[in-house]
Amino acid sequence: MVKAAKKGGRVRDKWRDKQWVIVNKPSGFEPPGSVNYVPITDGEQAKGRVIENTLHDMMKGNPDQTMDQHQIKIFLQIDRINDGSASTRFKGHEYAKEFLRSLVRRGSSMINFVHDYTTQDGHTFRVAVVAFTQRRVNTSKKHEIRMIAHRILSERIPQMTVEQFVQEATGGKSGDIPRETNSLLGAAIMNEAKKVANIRHLGVKKTKLISTPESRAVSSAKPVEATVSEPAPQ
Repeated sequence: MVKAAKKGGRVRDKWRDKQWVIVNKPSGFEPPGSVNYVPITDGEQAKGRVIENTLHDMMKGNPDQTMDQHQIKIFLQIDRINDGSASTRFKGHEYAKEFLRSLVRRGSSMINFVHDYTTQDGHTFRVAVVAFTQRRVNTSKKHEIRMIAHRILSERIPQMTVEQFVQEATGGKSGDIPRETNSLLGAAIMNEAKKVANIRHLGVKKTKLISTPESRAVSSAKPVEATVSEPAPQ
């Protein structure tokens, strides 16, 4: 067997070229401060990078922490890097797959609802709600619970800033949140939905940032058409 020739030169250590930056929480999570310390190669290329944490990580130092916060993933997107510190925006959250599977029970119904909503300051989020009942329910009750979720979300989210939405959708703010849900928005929906069926769990299982005012301004901007000079009349 012919062995491949060894390439000359010294192997470059990529880790020595990296710089470490502190990743700060976006507004909406209490207490404020940093949450990660990550390596980057280039500040410009690092913009837009998405970092995964748990709600427990985001809420360290908050006395209202619960064990379920380990089961909720929070996604942060790097926005700007300045002097070794990165500011972020809330990109979304979701239930961990193991937590979602643990909620499934034989002889009960799972109800899903997904819709897009825009906050008062122009951030559009795709919001997914999930509900688990104690016993099986028919199609009409499932539809009624979905309509309750849509009515409450369409009334409340357009009145919120993005910071308020983060707090009420993820449980990222101290407050009274029942164990049967994960957030203040989930609690508001459950208070109405339990009049229709016996609910075991109802929560906002996932959110995803679809667009921001800045991204829409860029996508809707029209390119300036080059003017073609006509020849002067003879």
